[in-house]
Amino acid sequence: MNDRTAGTPAADVKKSPARNKVVGAFLGKIEDVPKEIREYAVNKLNPKDAEGNRLRDGQGREISASVSVAKENGSYYGPVILNNDKYLVQAVGKDRLYAVVHPKDGLDLQGSTLRMLDSKRQLNNTNVQIHYTGDKAKVYPYSDKNREGADKPKEAPAPAKEELKPDAFLAQAAEYAKQNIKNANQREAFMKHLGNVTEQAFNKQPETARTQSNPAPVQAKQADHGIER
Repeated sequence: MNDRTAGTPAADVKKSPARNKVVGAFLGKIEDVPKEIREYAVNKLNPKDAEGNRLRDGQGREISASVSVAKENGSYYGPVILNNDKYLVQAVGKDRLYAVVHPKDGLDLQGSTLRMLDSKRQLNNTNVQIHYTGDKAKVYPYSDKNREGADKPKEAPAPAKEELKPDAFLAQAAEYAKQNIKNANQREAFMKHLGNVTEQAFNKQPETARTQSNPAPVQAKQADHGIER
């Protein structure tokens, strides 16, 4: 057992703020928590695939979440998954496979924001840290930096710009000339000039490209003997 919930991996344990606090016994029995709350918490945290099927471990067994009550002097970190008049249920652990049930009459929400969210029943998905002193606890906001990157939706890459081909460019130019140059001779001269410019622009190679494609005789001779790498 540890100071978060029964079965939570030891690597996930975080020390209580008070150095001399000793984590004690469970603050009640999980069986005393209404069945519908326990079942909701487990079903909420049971991992599922995109089609809603339960995930299985390497031995083919379904991966199941678990639920427990809080412990005396315990400290718990994670998002709220259920909040009503009597109970606040919190997901804890690295993989969020453990739920801790906190009786509301033992909690003291710190700060106007948490109290406002609680009054409007909008605490769900809010990350909180709950620290017990005996059987009473204070609730604070909690920034879970370890999960922010994983939970943040990834932005779609910007679409690549399509390269304009000479024929497409000239087609656009012809449409422009048709609409804006009424004199046929002027229009023909404009398109002829634009065609020459376009041909030069698209067929022109950078000086470095021409140099590389036509290496000097000395360079070719070196290539014949191989290049030291």
